[in-house]
Amino acid sequence: MSKLIGAYTTMAEIYPGYINVSQEDDGTVVVTMRGDPAKRDGAYVCGHASDKGKPGRCTPGDAHCNNYCNLAPQKGPMVDAPKPCTQTFSGETVSVRLTAAEWAALLTELSKGN
Repeated sequence: MSKLIGAYTTMAEIYPGYINVSQEDDGTVVVTMRGDPAKRDGAYVCGHASDKGKPGRCTPGDAHCNNYCNLAPQKGPMVDAPKPCTQTFSGETVSVRLTAAEWAALLTELSKGN
């Protein structure tokens, strides 16, 4: 079982960036990092009832739905384009595994404070 050494998470609303440092039973240290989320302009895409409230999805009758996708009467009058929205995407995630000796050497270097 791994033991948490330390962690930090940004304050992003969704998909926050983070760094996690954990020590495994064999003494190796795993450092996992995820970058900050990226926001991109997009458009709402029609979804099913199970998609209600999900980012970038609209369902008939909700505030983000218009009648761009099809002629469903509950969507109101036909429009020329889907409603625009901003979608948030998770940052890239990477992990690195260090031996106990590599971890000790890294801490030594960091403590020098160049």
